[in-house]
Amino acid sequence: MENLYYKPSGKAPALALIGSFVLGSIGAVVLAIIYIALQWFIPIVYFNVFITLGFGIGIFWMLNFCFKQWKLRNRGVAILITLLVAIVGFYAQWALFVSLMYNAEGTMGGDTWVKSSFNLEGFKAFFLHPSFIWEAMQDLNEVGTFSLKKSPVSGGALWAVWAIEMGIILITPIISALRGITIYPFSEKDEVWMTKRALPGRLKFVDDKEAVASSLGNHDFAYVYDHLSEEEEHFSFATAEVYESDTDDHQYLTIYNHQFVEKKGKMEEKKDEVIEFLRISRNSL
Repeated sequence: MENLYYKPSGKAPALALIGSFVLGSIGAVVLAIIYIALQWFIPIVYFNVFITLGFGIGIFWMLNFCFKQWKLRNRGVAILITLLVAIVGFYAQWALFVSLMYNAEGTMGGDTWVKSSFNLEGFKAFFLHPSFIWEAMQDLNEVGTFSLKKSPVSGGALWAVWAIEMGIILITPIISALRGITIYPFSEKDEVWMTKRALPGRLKFVDDKEAVASSLGNHDFAYVYDHLSEEEEHFSFATAEVYESDTDDHQYLTIYNHQFVEKKGKMEEKKDEVIEFLRISRNSL
């Protein structure tokens, strides 16, 4: 059955590789600046968890845009680039953070240092010398960088916090990429991502995925044309969409099951993808 479905070519154009990494890295540095600024001016430890998650997700969305723009058709390469750019972002936020802490004035009387200022030369010095960052981290770990209940967090507890932060920044974009990067059908003939077209009407709920896929793969499209009538029950039904390009010899069909279930006294819709990118002949639907 696998040969009935779309399979990405695995092509990774040089522009996609270089452009995604370079632009992604620049974007990661910008996101790192925003990330540190938010943490600095909103010194609420628990809120910082959401800021960190946003940092990781921002890296993913930025790269996903690059991958689509430069026509990257290799999921493995996309995930590798995502990891590398996430590392750049993680490193950049540390370089910025320690440069700010180096110029900070005041003490840990509240939740952060009283005052600091951005110094480009200082940031560059730390960014270009990883050993400087490591030495600064050790120094900062001894005194703490934030307080809980007016007590500075330092030592092993602070290392643990930093490890969690690193995990979130590096793992969040990877998980987002694994779940969110969909290599949509690409027409190697037309050299474009195929456009999506929703088929009208509601179809019968797919109980047997293999049977429906086999029938459609054998050019029997009776299922697609057998729409539910207005009188039929609509608590369970299916919808379909087709991916196509101007001159490609194939289209690709995706079918979703929909079910309305009662939850806490309210009807909620559950949507599941049951058939993804089934290859059919051009102009079949």
